[in-house]
Amino acid sequence: MRINERVVQLNDKPINNKGRYVLYWMQMFKRTHANHSLIWAIRKANELKRPLVVYEGLKYYYPWASDRIHTFILEGVEEKRREFERLGIGYLFYLQKDASSPKNTAAQLARDAAMIVTDDFPCFIIPEHNRRIAERAEIAVHAVDSNGVIPMSKFDKEEYAAYTIRPKINKMLDRHLVPVPEETVEIPSLGIDIDCSFETFVTAENIAGLVAECDIDHSVPPSNIYHGGTANGRKRLDKFVRDILCNYNEARNKPDRDGSSRLSAYLHFGFLSPIEVALAVRGADVPQDSKDAFLEELIVRRELSYNMTRHNPHYDSLAALPPWAQKTMREHAGDERAYLYSLEQLEAGETHDELWNACQREMVRTGEMHNYVRMLWGKNVIAWTPNYETAFETLVHLNNKYCLDGRNPNSYTGILWCFGKHDRPWFERPVFGQMRYMTSASTGKKFDAKKYIEWTKSL
Repeated sequence: MRINERVVQLNDKPINNKGRYVLYWMQMFKRTHANHSLIWAIRKANELKRPLVVYEGLKYYYPWASDRIHTFILEGVEEKRREFERLGIGYLFYLQKDASSPKNTAAQLARDAAMIVTDDFPCFIIPEHNRRIAERAEIAVHAVDSNGVIPMSKFDKEEYAAYTIRPKINKMLDRHLVPVPEETVEIPSLGIDIDCSFETFVTAENIAGLVAECDIDHSVPPSNIYHGGTANGRKRLDKFVRDILCNYNEARNKPDRDGSSRLSAYLHFGFLSPIEVALAVRGADVPQDSKDAFLEELIVRRELSYNMTRHNPHYDSLAALPPWAQKTMREHAGDERAYLYSLEQLEAGETHDELWNACQREMVRTGEMHNYVRMLWGKNVIAWTPNYETAFETLVHLNNKYCLDGRNPNSYTGILWCFGKHDRPWFERPVFGQMRYMTSASTGKKFDAKKYIEWTKSL
């Protein structure tokens, strides 16, 4: 049942009038500003004359859990605690370290709650989390969309491509691309008596020790370039708007330069609101073509990805591809590959192609890959694996394991684009059929490939 354009009630359970507080289960929008989930939770708490409690948990067993992802998330905990304290809101964080750690902590907190508010995110593990809490809870569960500038509910079906969603977004943009008003709680919840013996106290000094105690993949180290939290996200946003945006229309396709926003991980984990980012860019005193180029990516392309994962149940498989792509794959399934590499060789960046190896190195060592070469990276894996299914699985695994912005609608859509999603048929070729073809030789001529390769070796 949809309550307003960003809120849906996930079950038909009532408000618990005996509940002591409203519970906001923070999953994906890890911020205290421009967060529609938090705003809705504050409004419901004030309406019910209850305090608000915010709970955030981090499991040890989510897919691709690693030191890199854990550290990036934990780096945002201490600043949220301070900000919630300033707002008079109790904030509980729990790090589940292994199989012996307490379980079902969100459900435990829900027992004394009047209702639950949580985040509406259209892919990875969040839809299942929300389905389960809505099914098990005896109280109303509201999921709130704070993913993009335009609410996902404004599109009632999957859009075919950017050219079909763009005019619809443009018609609604002026209404939605406005500052998000902040709300305040009427009843503070600091020091509220809650059974939360499982709470984990996180500081900058103890993050490494906490991560080391978790039963996760310790082979993927934290990034030494990108650090989590809203403050770090805003620092990068300020630099982007001040020093980079003016030349963005040209520099964004130059991996050898610091010419892109590098904000995708902060958007994925919700440390930054896309509305905050869009307003900062729109208000910048820079050439309009650079602003337009960035906003096309941030709003049109990004929200096309969220639309796809929301409405296509096959977003994480090749079944999401359009009929022409399915047909061309069937016709070229038996084509001979000039090179075949194992997952281990690809993961280690041990191919004949130095530019591709550099892309892989950047991802493995930093947790990011420049978007311009990311498509080349994906296209070559199609050419170097025995079949399309293996190529897709390899790309999802490597991207989600190493990239801080992985496990996101943009990740799945970008990988599917390599196979023809949101694209059109091109000229017929071996292996690729009518899928768009890219080579390292032609791509590397469009920027200083040697400089980029050497930079990745220095990481």
